Amino acid sequence: MLNQGKGLRKASIENFLNQTEISNYDCQIWGVNADFVGPKGKFNIGTGLKNNPSNKSRIAKINSDLTPLSSLGKILNISWITPQMCILFQTSMNEKRRFIDRLTSSIDNLHLNRVYKYEKLLRQRKKILMQQNNDNTWLDSVEFQISELSIAITARRLDLIEELENLYKTELKNNSLTEHFPSASIFINGKIERLLVKKPAVEVEDYVKSELKKSRFDFELSVSGPNNSSIEIFNRNSNKNLDNSSTGEQKLLLISIILSHARLLNNKFNMAPILLLDDIVEHLDKKHRMALFLEISRHHAQSWFTSTNKDVFAEYPSFIDKINLSNIKGNFDGNSHFRYGDT
Repeated sequence: MLNQGKGLRKASIENFLNQTEISNYDCQIWGVNADFVGPKGKFNIGTGLKNNPSNKSRIAKINSDLTPLSSLGKILNISWITPQMCILFQTSMNEKRRFIDRLTSSIDNLHLNRVYKYEKLLRQRKKILMQQNNDNTWLDSVEFQISELSIAITARRLDLIEELENLYKTELKNNSLTEHFPSASIFINGKIERLLVKKPAVEVEDYVKSELKKSRFDFELSVSGPNNSSIEIFNRNSNKNLDNSSTGEQKLLLISIILSHARLLNNKFNMAPILLLDDIVEHLDKKHRMALFLEISRHHAQSWFTSTNKDVFAEYPSFIDKINLSNIKGNFDGNSHFRYGDT
């Protein structure tokens, strides 16, 4: 929650409240606070539920000053892999787009804001069209914003793919590719993506506006936009589409993408992301587990592993701090004054 966005599981704000106490109306707010040291200095970050019963939204503070959530991305990036993500390539195209948008938000901290606003405007437009007496002036305004955001969202996604492609070419030239995690090539396909390659953004924006206007009277007409772009991911080594790969191959490609993205951020901003690797290592064979440990030991920021089996870290190549969660739970009295578990 120290990052912008909705966290690992896209939970709603209310779900972070203590569910036992909320039923007794004893707990209506929550918050977390952390000191962070990075390339841009030392910061205190706080975030939590706004203390306003009529407006349940998350707020953030940097050094005690209120700030937009998007500003968190300027000083801190967090990237993660969870067990649920290991089946990312078997899920809906919508989940794949969300994954790409999360990666894109690290190179443009306003990207997620645009995505959320775009989705909200689509819902607004649908609501207007369902009314008997449409307000055309309002509809024109909404569609103008949708067309602008369509181009901005699509362009930034393409920028991310291009930067990852350039990173691959550089690492290939320098013979520094990760050996045990095959490189991925990512393609985003859609009408807007194809048009942006051939035409100026302003012309493509006008095209989207005209398509939106046509579709007002034809509900069967599909309008091109970032909400229906398709994403394909290939294993560069085998040129195999990930949709047709085994779950083991998909898992290695996912790790490869996250590690490549982390190296990209370090090269571009001198700000590698904090990595959260949840319950991943025990599902790798020894060769790939050791390869992951080696990559993480070279990572230029803090990395967190979680596991139910401490033995999988026995061969970690350098010193690793350990936190025993069961001991912390046993000693925790409800106040946040502990700092570390057993090491």
